[in-house]
Amino acid sequence: MIAVLGVDGGQSSIRLFHSSDPRVVEVDGVSRQEGDVVAAVANAVADGWRRLGSPLVDLAVLGLTTAPSDATANDRICALVAGSVGASAVWLADDAVTSHYGALSGGPGVSLICGTGVASMALPENGSPQVIGGHGYLLGDEGGGFWIGRRGLGAVLRASEGRGATTRLSDLARRRYGGLEDLHIRLHDADRPIDQIAQFAPDVLDAAADGDTVASDVLDEAVRELMSVAEAGLTWVGGDRVDLALGGRLLGSANELRARFERLLDATLPAARPLTAAASALEGAVALGRLSHAGPYAGLIHVWQAPGPTA
Repeated sequence: MIAVLGVDGGQSSIRLFHSSDPRVVEVDGVSRQEGDVVAAVANAVADGWRRLGSPLVDLAVLGLTTAPSDATANDRICALVAGSVGASAVWLADDAVTSHYGALSGGPGVSLICGTGVASMALPENGSPQVIGGHGYLLGDEGGGFWIGRRGLGAVLRASEGRGATTRLSDLARRRYGGLEDLHIRLHDADRPIDQIAQFAPDVLDAAADGDTVASDVLDEAVRELMSVAEAGLTWVGGDRVDLALGGRLLGSANELRARFERLLDATLPAARPLTAAASALEGAVALGRLSHAGPYAGLIHVWQAPGPTA
């Protein structure tokens, strides 16, 4: 069996898992605002690999929210990672691919993963997979952790100026970030502001569960956005009953967001069969790498192979 290094790379964290070791190592994530993103991600992967004890790697499978958009950059990040960890091959894909494989063990259905951002993929029984939603924090990721945190903090700042309703979120923001007077400056100046803002999402969920009207409104809007992604995925897959795997730190376990989402799902999309993701994107990356081929995901994976010896 080949030695596979799986990587799940996001803006909040980059996690690594090796096929021969049950440990998961986590290092700081990388956002697209951090200069040379390709080098930053490769350096983070190398750091995590060393923390795992520098194991032998035949194949590295990278599922990244910051995957480059062109072949040259893809080759560069793959070559850098391969050079650091000694891999002879690297697969690179959007994290929606590794999330789907982990969530549904490679089977048909829709995965909806909600963390800092949102990753979703629909795979029919017969046909090609389709990535749905996501699009990053500037243009999308509706209903994700950054999206929820940003709206919650916006409500806090408006309330502090008398422009919005009083909300328990104000106390929660003070507890997490300190005073509110210069909060906007501190967050804009933070090294990783997207992650910092996304960290407020669980506070919004807690406040909504306690009956805070402002937080509840934010959460209801998030549920509607996530539902639109799920509906598009179900339409792509087709059929009377479709598995809908829910995962990520905001949808993968029982909480207020999951409860509200499932209530609306039951009322509006009876074709959906909600279930908790079978495995994480990280586990999905390693399991995908153990296959002899990428199956229906092949068209969405950039494959890099180390050049062979010259004659």
